[in-house]
Amino acid sequence: MYAREMWPWALLGIGCGLVEGGTVAVLVKRGFAGLVTPQAVDFAVAVVSGAPALANISSFAWANLAHGRARVGVLASIQAAFAVAVGLVALAPIAPGGLALTLMAVIVARVLWAGILTVRAAVWSANYPRHVMARITSRIVMASSLGIALVALLAGWILDAHARSARWLYLFASLCGLVAALRYRAVRVRREYQLLAAEAEIGATDGAFSLSVFRQILREDAPFRSYMFWMSLYGSGNLMMTAQLVVLFSDRLHLGSLTQILLLTVVPLLLMPLFLPAWARLFDRGHIIEYRSRQCWALVAAIVLLTIGVTLKLPWLLWPGAVLIGVSYAGANLGWNLGHNDFASPGRAQHYMGVHVTLTGVRGLIAPALGMTCYELVEWRWPGWGAAVLLLPLALVTAGALGFVSMQHTMRETSVRR
Repeated sequence: MYAREMWPWALLGIGCGLVEGGTVAVLVKRGFAGLVTPQAVDFAVAVVSGAPALANISSFAWANLAHGRARVGVLASIQAAFAVAVGLVALAPIAPGGLALTLMAVIVARVLWAGILTVRAAVWSANYPRHVMARITSRIVMASSLGIALVALLAGWILDAHARSARWLYLFASLCGLVAALRYRAVRVRREYQLLAAEAEIGATDGAFSLSVFRQILREDAPFRSYMFWMSLYGSGNLMMTAQLVVLFSDRLHLGSLTQILLLTVVPLLLMPLFLPAWARLFDRGHIIEYRSRQCWALVAAIVLLTIGVTLKLPWLLWPGAVLIGVSYAGANLGWNLGHNDFASPGRAQHYMGVHVTLTGVRGLIAPALGMTCYELVEWRWPGWGAAVLLLPLALVTAGALGFVSMQHTMRETSVRR
């Protein structure tokens, strides 16, 4: 199954790369500057940079759609729809109305991608045993990440050379996505009849995934509730940072599109294959809380370097910051896709993933807009001091990291008492 999944995810990575927060944010900033007010462009940047997280709020619907159904057919259909949505970006005119169409297409594409992630969780938990799950899925993630990085690099180069031609990349990505959907139909789910039977039993007793199930999981599972709280702080800081950096890179440091995409997307994603194996070994050795208490500090260090680099106008300091983002994202990708399995009982992995991605969607709705509002207010009140708002995501990420460390100590103390 691993061999059959590799190519589809690599091809889908091309489309995902073009609607990835950092890449599409630079496209919007560069492509629509001067067509609408600067504030409107900045908030559009916040919307598209947060769209990958915002779209996860739709996980309720996707979890219910897939519940009790054969996963491969559902996934292939969503993949095809995602490819079509990515292609719609190429149809947006270079005009104020084109900005609205671009935002709509990106949000729709990310909603569909959220469905892919929600449904995929059950496939991976069924096909790959826990003690090797991270190592196998990390290889699939690496293939997808390389596709995202390469297409982002090409997009940055085209944006600097001829900005209006970048849209045709979206048509190419759409075709790749359709091919991926066709190839994915060769994938099978191991012992799928057991998975469907477990879901049918849960469906008969607990009902479909809904707001009540969402509340029930958080109410009854205290460790998972604490994990989600600290993830909310940590993830909110991460989401704020991207939109703020795109605006600061353009307006304060006057970096080119290619340089911005290199820093925000290409360098982190190209480094992911180097660090994923080490993170995967750490993940496979213990609980997600132990893992997060170590992995999260890489992002804290990255934001420290980026904040200093932007504030003091030291562009060279941004590159080690981008490297640390790559280290952090390599580990965070595994934790985000697989961490909920350490809390979920058999047959409920998709429900737990639904809770996780829904809360991610809430963060995506609030954090980027809040971060951009803070930036605009500071720039309005104290012109030239907008870089100071990077202290807010730094504080949130640090608070989340400390929370994971606290959970780790509590978990160890509980284990000793037993």
